[in-house]
Amino acid sequence: MHSMTAFAAHEVVSDLGKLSCEIKTVNQRFLDLTIKAPEFLRPLENQFRKLFNQHLSRGKVSVFIRFFPNESVSLTQLNVNKALLSQLVDQANQISNEHGLSQTMGTAELMTWPEVMIQQPTDLSVLNQTAIELINTSIERLKESRLREGQAMYDVLSEKANSMATLTQDIRTEVPAINEFLANKLRTKLADLDVEVNPERFEQELAIQLQKIDITEELDRLDAHVIEFNRVLELNEPVGRRLDFLVQELNRESNTIGSKSASISTSNASIDLKVIIEQIREQIQNIE
Repeated sequence: MHSMTAFAAHEVVSDLGKLSCEIKTVNQRFLDLTIKAPEFLRPLENQFRKLFNQHLSRGKVSVFIRFFPNESVSLTQLNVNKALLSQLVDQANQISNEHGLSQTMGTAELMTWPEVMIQQPTDLSVLNQTAIELINTSIERLKESRLREGQAMYDVLSEKANSMATLTQDIRTEVPAINEFLANKLRTKLADLDVEVNPERFEQELAIQLQKIDITEELDRLDAHVIEFNRVLELNEPVGRRLDFLVQELNRESNTIGSKSASISTSNASIDLKVIIEQIREQIQNIE
């Protein structure tokens, strides 16, 4: 089980400078990935996204990549277009000679002439490969962090599931006493009325009343949902959506038990169930 809330950071030092990566993730229904990186790494963004998609399925993921170059390092190289420069100098000299001009083009003016100075990027292949390795390591650290958080959540959810199973069993043991209480209550009312009652008719009416408050099916479904809940907790895959669905089913059954409750004890137990289910719901919002 992995949490969607985590943080990871890593940095790598190369001959050109230091690359650092920070990843922050919070809960989100789907995978929402934002990458902020230096401009020279933009061509690699799709490759970065593929790496994240391979390892993460849900969560809002914010990635910050920074580059700190060494003082003597430049990511661009300046070259002179010597052919064009020679033509400019020759033409300037020719104009000066033909028209008796003494002023010629200076160095600064020549350098600013369009296309005389050619700016080319430095070979960044090694730095790009370093960036890919940086992302891979950062993702592994993020997964480790999400796994640690997920294990803590697993422990909490397992405890809550056991509490639900215990409450369900407690309610189940109350059912015979509740049925007996209702039967005695009907007999007492009839005795107070001092009327003669057909025993068969009484049993029919008692069966109808008991059916209205019968929660056996709800308890059976609760048990089944708790068993499935525990099974899903053990799966080695993203389980957040499955658990969310099971919580909805658990909540539905607990509501029905509460509405059918015929005793204070079952009403209180139903409330306790709802509290536990709501606590579980809050936890699984962060599960991948």
